[in-house]
Amino acid sequence: MPHTIAVAGKGGVGKTTTCGMLIDYLCKKKKGPVLVVDADANSNLNEVLGVEVETSLGQIREEMAQAELKGTIPKGMTKADYADFKFNSALIEDDDFDMLVMGCYCYVNGVLKTQVDKYAKNYSYIVMDNEAGLEHVARGTLPHVDTMLLISDCSRRGIQAVARIAEMIEEMNL
Repeated sequence: MPHTIAVAGKGGVGKTTTCGMLIDYLCKKKKGPVLVVDADANSNLNEVLGVEVETSLGQIREEMAQAELKGTIPKGMTKADYADFKFNSALIEDDDFDMLVMGCYCYVNGVLKTQVDKYAKNYSYIVMDNEAGLEHVARGTLPHVDTMLLISDCSRRGIQAVARIAEMIEEMNL
């Protein structure tokens, strides 16, 4: 099992920057392989890491829905096989790490969990940048988390946000 590190907190407090620094450290210290997961609907961890995203899980989910409606799933492929093929194309392979980008809300939370679970065994570390708030904690989207970094600024709202996340983590036995 990989060591999973998740980062959470209020928006604009430095979660993505912290993830970038953590990933840089793990890669420089040869602690990998590292799976990077951008679970923020406003995905931009790729920009911090200098990686171009060609497609996200959200975009693929939309393509799948359109293919199903139009009947354009290739003949000889089941819907499940086609979905697996398409979702595999979302994995970005860089020299020092691999990356999955969620890219939107809703149904993709479940897709993200499935994809992370599928790839997890191949990595020493998983670093997950989460959206602001409690969404992934509340929905149980996160895989097993070994280390949760709660990031805050010095504002009352920021500290209250991480306190609520900490309470939820305890209540859910994460």
